[in-house]
Amino acid sequence: MRIQRNQGKHFGDSPEGMVLKGVRHVATGEIRFPPPEFLLGDETVEEVSLGTLGRLYTFTTVHPGKAPSYSLAMVDFDPGLRVFGRLLTRDGVMPALDSPVRVVPFTLPDGTADYAFEAVGGDTK
Repeated sequence: MRIQRNQGKHFGDSPEGMVLKGVRHVATGEIRFPPPEFLLGDETVEEVSLGTLGRLYTFTTVHPGKAPSYSLAMVDFDPGLRVFGRLLTRDGVMPALDSPVRVVPFTLPDGTADYAFEAVGGDTK
């Protein structure tokens, strides 16, 4: 069986801001995020934009002992996908559930570029 590497990235820039990118399997229509790293056989996919905005489904804050706390979230996007990622807060104020959040650039501790979510406007709890 042939295995091919999927070269697509899972985020990028658009005129509206940072956007998450998934893939749609051509044969089934299924949308996935993040895109699979490898495709099997003759499996083909096309890139799909999830957009720059989603709605906050849920979140939690992790308190790892002596290290600074951080928040993680599940965010719903229009194509019907729920995406996991870091949730950034302003002054520790958490956004309200079901409020809009935007995709923003985030740098991982090792310097790798990634994405995170932050509240849009003043929707907080």
